[in-house]
Amino acid sequence: MTVTLQPMSPERFVSWNERLIVEFAKEKVDSGNWPAEGALERSAEENARDLPKGLQTPGHDIFVGLVDGEEVGVLWLYTDPALKAPETMIYDIEIAEQHRGKGLGRELLTAAEEWCADHSIGLLKLHVFAKNAAAVSLYESAGFEATNINMAKIIR
Repeated sequence: MTVTLQPMSPERFVSWNERLIVEFAKEKVDSGNWPAEGALERSAEENARDLPKGLQTPGHDIFVGLVDGEEVGVLWLYTDPALKAPETMIYDIEIAEQHRGKGLGRELLTAAEEWCADHSIGLLKLHVFAKNAAAVSLYESAGFEATNINMAKIIR
C-alpha cells in the first residue's frame, strides 16, 4: 500500500485542528511537561502562534495521507523559510486508529521524505514524546537518530 499526500481541505482542517489541540495538551500533561490545569488553553495558544493563518500560514504544509482515495492519516510539515539550508520538521504525523498496524506509518514517513526530496530539502526532523515507545521504534527503524535528549525528574 502506497500513501499519497493531498493538501488538507479547509473543512478537514477545522476538525483536525480542534482534535490536535486537545491531543497535544494531553501528551504534554502525560509526559510531565505541563500541569493539567490550563493545558488546553496553553495548547490552543501554541497552536494559534504556529498556525496564525491556518492552512495559509507560510512554511506550513498540511496533508491528508490517502490509500486508494481513502484518508488513512495526516502529515503536518514545517519548513522554516528563513534558513539558508532548508530543513523540514514533522509537526504532526498520525495514522487513523482503524488503519494502525498495517505499515502505513512507515509509508507516511516515506511520503514525507519524498516530499522533501521533491522540494530539495536535505534534512527531515521530528520530535517524539519519550513515552511513545511505538513511535520511537518506528522512527529509529526508519533511520531517524536522536540529536537531543531532554530528561526530567519529578521532585515530590
